[in-house]
Amino acid sequence: MSKLIGKRKSEYLAEVVCQDTGLDTSVASRLTERLDGAIRSLRTTKAQRAQVKSKSGAPPLAESASNRFDPYAFNAILILKRSGRDALKARLSEIGDVTHLRQLAEAQLIGLDQDMRAGPVAIEELREAVLRGVERLVADRRAAAS
Repeated sequence: MSKLIGKRKSEYLAEVVCQDTGLDTSVASRLTERLDGAIRSLRTTKAQRAQVKSKSGAPPLAESASNRFDPYAFNAILILKRSGRDALKARLSEIGDVTHLRQLAEAQLIGLDQDMRAGPVAIEELREAVLRGVERLVADRRAAAS
């Protein structure tokens, strides 16, 4: 058995949904997105994955599912610890959507101030808040370890 998360999970779900030829592509796409958001990880065997792949061929939804934002694409704490503040700031600047930054903070358990969690906010302010939150996490872990 292997565990599927992130992009591999999204692609697998898209392949499974595409097996039902009676579904409209827009319905299949919405269903895949909802399943992907509701399911954190999957455990499958190689035989199950091969069976799904052989039945579905090349799924048309795999491309749209893989283009979605993945809040686990990088580990913010690791980047800060290994490469420093500037590297994390550069990585956060690649994210161009406020909702994606909020998803990243929620997924990686980065604490944000209440005013940054919802409502309109400037993206630069949110990036800085995420950066401060990661710095707080690292500082808290160091304090707990000593």
